[in-house]
Amino acid sequence: MKKQFLKPAKRYLVGVLLGLGTAVLLTACGGGGGGSNGGGSGVSLVPSTTLANLCASPRANTVDSQGTLDNEKSYLRSFVDETYLWYGDVPSTVVPASYATPQAYFDVLKTPARTASGKLVDQFHWSQTTASWNAASSGIAEDYGIQWVTQSISTPRNWIVAEVVPGSPADLANVRRGDRLTSVDGVDFVNNNTSAALAIYEEALFPTLLLPHKLGLNGNAEFTMTPAKYDVVTVQNVKTIPTASGTVGYFTFDSHIAKSEAELVAAINQLKAANVTDLVIDMRYNGGGLLYIASELAYMVSKPAMTVGKTFEQLTYNDKLTSKNRAYPFYSLGASNLPLPHLDLSHVTILVTRSTASASESVINSLRGVDVAVDLIGATTRGKPYGFVPQDNCGYTYFAIQFKGVNQKGFGDYADGFAPTCPAADDFAHARGDTAETLLSTALSYRQTGVCPASAVATSPAAPLLSGNAPQSFELVRPLTQEMRILTERPR
Repeated sequence: MKKQFLKPAKRYLVGVLLGLGTAVLLTACGGGGGGSNGGGSGVSLVPSTTLANLCASPRANTVDSQGTLDNEKSYLRSFVDETYLWYGDVPSTVVPASYATPQAYFDVLKTPARTASGKLVDQFHWSQTTASWNAASSGIAEDYGIQWVTQSISTPRNWIVAEVVPGSPADLANVRRGDRLTSVDGVDFVNNNTSAALAIYEEALFPTLLLPHKLGLNGNAEFTMTPAKYDVVTVQNVKTIPTASGTVGYFTFDSHIAKSEAELVAAINQLKAANVTDLVIDMRYNGGGLLYIASELAYMVSKPAMTVGKTFEQLTYNDKLTSKNRAYPFYSLGASNLPLPHLDLSHVTILVTRSTASASESVINSLRGVDVAVDLIGATTRGKPYGFVPQDNCGYTYFAIQFKGVNQKGFGDYADGFAPTCPAADDFAHARGDTAETLLSTALSYRQTGVCPASAVATSPAAPLLSGNAPQSFELVRPLTQEMRILTERPR
């Protein structure tokens, strides 16, 4: 889902292409609340409600009223001061006039603090057009249908196709998992780092218009693709795997959006009918999304006796919003108030990578909080025990971290991610769901023996190892908008 995330996607892409790395443009989460700094520039802040919808360019047939860019910036400063988890850490030296747009100003209204490991505390702070947010959250994409992963953040670049959406332009062009990007619109993608080349890469890989572009894979001649609009399917590859100790269920789950509920229910019902005794959920590329979907999934995996009356996640806001603090439940009913199915399992294996984030990590943490055994196969997860309540103003939706979460046992300190039970490299030589694929084969082996196999390495030459058994890191090329824990009311 790239086009609707154009601005944050391009900021991320430029950082990767220039070799800046994710630490520069995708900063990390940790820390706590604090007192106000008095409004940043020394000017007293007024309530954000008095500035809401005062827009420099009001939209027709909306709640917008005529205002100025200064109104929009002042609204954001007050909004952050009122709701941001670390509002007291926002630098007082930030001057609104130094930023051309409200969105650029919003980008710097965050804490500069770092975690114990040295990562920036706030890694997830962004805005996007409200129209694009609405499209994304409803599951509409407009692109080639390719998920890229990157290993090299500087030349020579190493971008690999991680996933191809069935029926997408890429699928119809026979692009497959494991293909390596070598050229873009006639330009060497691996080695060319000129500003002209970067501009070509940006527009071709994250196009602003539905115009054709040429891509070269694996050093072969370029072919033409045109982005297209399609519906995203978040749950795929639902299957059963017979083993010596029972039938294991498996499915891939890539995003927590509203339509995921029906897809998850269908998957759980299918596996329940097959009498699975264990489960592997492939969330290696799942950046999160709606918190209630994560809660529903956790309920459907486990036994009701383990979750009834228990806390999925205790949500805590800053010291100005303590009235919002709440115990978020394990939901046993779906959005239409129908009972959710459940597999009654006390153990689950989850395939994870650095690209597993946010609401996906909530599933892991919440299940462990009620003593469901969770084995993680792959690499250390992203690390995001924080979330947002999206805020619209003047055609943009803003995401500032507003709450942190802990599980039933009070644990939520994973800003540096969850370490894998068994390290294993993402294997681009095999399709996801193939029992020969490294993460899945490792999961099945560990489940059977309790020992991490020494052969837990990727068979693809695109994914070499560092020393020992530590897999060399690949990470999805995706904007912040796909790594989130969103608190919204469930539809009723």
